[in-house]
Amino acid sequence: MNHSHGWNIDALDGREHTLLTFSLGEWDAMIGGGPDLFVVTASAGGGSRIANARTLREDIDDEETVDLTVGGQGIDYPWEYALTREEALAAMTDLATGELSGERWELIP
Repeated sequence: MNHSHGWNIDALDGREHTLLTFSLGEWDAMIGGGPDLFVVTASAGGGSRIANARTLREDIDDEETVDLTVGGQGIDYPWEYALTREEALAAMTDLATGELSGERWELIP
Protein backbone atom coordinates (compact mmCIF):
# COMPACT_ATOMS: atom_id res chain seq x y z
CA MET A 1 0.00 0.00 0.00
CA ASN A 2 1.20 3.48 -0.80
CA HIS A 3 0.97 5.28 2.54
CA SER A 4 1.60 8.67 0.96
CA HIS A 5 -2.07 8.63 -0.09
CA GLY A 6 -3.35 8.98 3.46
CA TRP A 7 -3.23 5.44 4.85
CA ASN A 8 -6.61 4.88 3.15
CA ILE A 9 -8.20 6.97 5.91
CA ASP A 10 -10.87 8.23 3.50
CA ALA A 11 -12.34 4.71 3.49
CA LEU A 12 -13.47 5.19 7.10
CA ASP A 13 -17.05 6.42 7.05
CA GLY A 14 -18.00 5.93 10.71
CA ARG A 15 -20.83 3.53 9.80
CA GLU A 16 -19.90 0.54 7.65
CA HIS A 17 -16.15 0.95 7.36
CA THR A 18 -14.76 1.87 10.76
CA LEU A 19 -11.40 0.13 11.19
CA LEU A 20 -8.09 -0.15 9.36
CA THR A 21 -5.09 -2.12 10.62
CA PHE A 22 -1.44 -2.02 9.64
CA SER A 23 1.82 -3.67 10.63
CA LEU A 24 4.48 -0.98 10.92
CA GLY A 25 7.82 -2.35 12.03
CA GLU A 26 7.37 -3.48 15.62
CA TRP A 27 3.90 -1.90 15.86
CA ASP A 28 0.48 -3.36 15.05
CA ALA A 29 -1.48 -0.18 14.41
CA MET A 30 -5.16 0.68 14.12
CA ILE A 31 -7.03 3.70 12.78
CA GLY A 32 -10.69 3.68 13.71
CA GLY A 33 -13.74 5.90 13.41
CA GLY A 34 -14.37 8.38 10.66
CA PRO A 35 -15.33 10.32 8.71
CA ASP A 36 -14.36 13.40 10.73
CA LEU A 37 -12.76 12.11 13.94
CA PHE A 38 -10.47 9.11 14.42
CA VAL A 39 -8.58 7.12 17.03
CA VAL A 40 -5.08 5.75 16.49
CA THR A 41 -3.65 3.10 18.75
CA ALA A 42 -0.87 0.55 18.42
CA SER A 43 0.65 -2.35 20.30
CA ALA A 44 4.06 -3.99 20.26
CA GLY A 45 5.79 -6.83 22.06
CA GLY A 46 2.77 -9.11 21.90
CA GLY A 47 0.62 -6.43 23.51
CA SER A 48 3.06 -5.61 26.30
CA ARG A 49 3.49 -2.05 24.95
CA ILE A 50 0.57 0.17 23.99
CA ALA A 51 0.69 3.58 22.29
CA ASN A 52 -2.39 5.81 22.09
CA ALA A 53 -2.33 8.99 20.03
CA ARG A 54 -3.77 12.08 21.70
CA THR A 55 -5.04 15.28 20.18
CA LEU A 56 -2.92 18.38 20.48
CA ARG A 57 -5.99 20.61 20.30
CA GLU A 58 -6.51 22.82 23.32
CA ASP A 59 -10.18 23.64 22.68
CA ILE A 60 -11.47 20.41 24.23
CA ASP A 61 -12.98 19.55 27.59
CA ASP A 62 -11.07 16.67 29.17
CA GLU A 63 -14.27 15.51 30.89
CA GLU A 64 -16.29 15.22 27.67
CA THR A 65 -16.51 12.15 25.46
CA VAL A 66 -17.16 11.66 21.76
CA ASP A 67 -19.10 8.74 20.30
CA LEU A 68 -17.10 6.96 17.61
CA THR A 69 -17.77 3.65 15.93
CA VAL A 70 -14.63 1.54 15.73
CA GLY A 71 -14.74 -2.00 14.41
CA GLY A 72 -18.52 -1.84 14.30
CA GLN A 73 -18.79 -0.99 18.01
CA GLY A 74 -19.98 2.42 19.21
CA ILE A 75 -17.72 3.65 22.01
CA ASP A 76 -17.60 6.87 24.01
CA TYR A 77 -13.96 7.91 23.74
CA PRO A 78 -12.46 10.66 25.86
CA TRP A 79 -11.95 13.73 23.66
CA GLU A 80 -8.20 13.57 24.17
CA TYR A 81 -8.12 10.48 21.88
CA ALA A 82 -10.39 11.94 19.17
CA LEU A 83 -8.07 13.04 16.38
CA THR A 84 -8.72 15.18 13.35
CA ARG A 85 -7.84 13.66 9.98
CA GLU A 86 -4.54 15.56 9.94
CA GLU A 87 -3.67 14.42 13.47
CA ALA A 88 -4.47 10.80 12.63
CA LEU A 89 -2.27 10.92 9.54
CA ALA A 90 0.58 12.49 11.53
CA ALA A 91 0.23 9.80 14.21
CA MET A 92 0.45 7.05 11.57
CA THR A 93 3.56 8.66 10.14
CA ASP A 94 5.05 8.69 13.66
CA LEU A 95 4.37 4.96 13.97
CA ALA A 96 5.85 4.23 10.54
CA THR A 97 9.05 6.08 11.43
CA GLY A 98 9.18 4.81 15.02
CA GLU A 99 9.20 8.37 16.41
CA LEU A 100 6.64 8.26 19.23
CA SER A 101 7.76 11.22 21.24
CA GLY A 102 6.24 14.46 22.39
CA GLU A 103 2.82 15.29 23.65
CA ARG A 104 0.98 13.34 20.93
CA TRP A 105 1.64 9.92 22.46
CA GLU A 106 0.50 8.17 25.59
CA LEU A 107 2.87 5.21 26.01
CA ILE A 108 1.94 2.33 28.29
CA PRO A 109 4.94 0.08 28.91
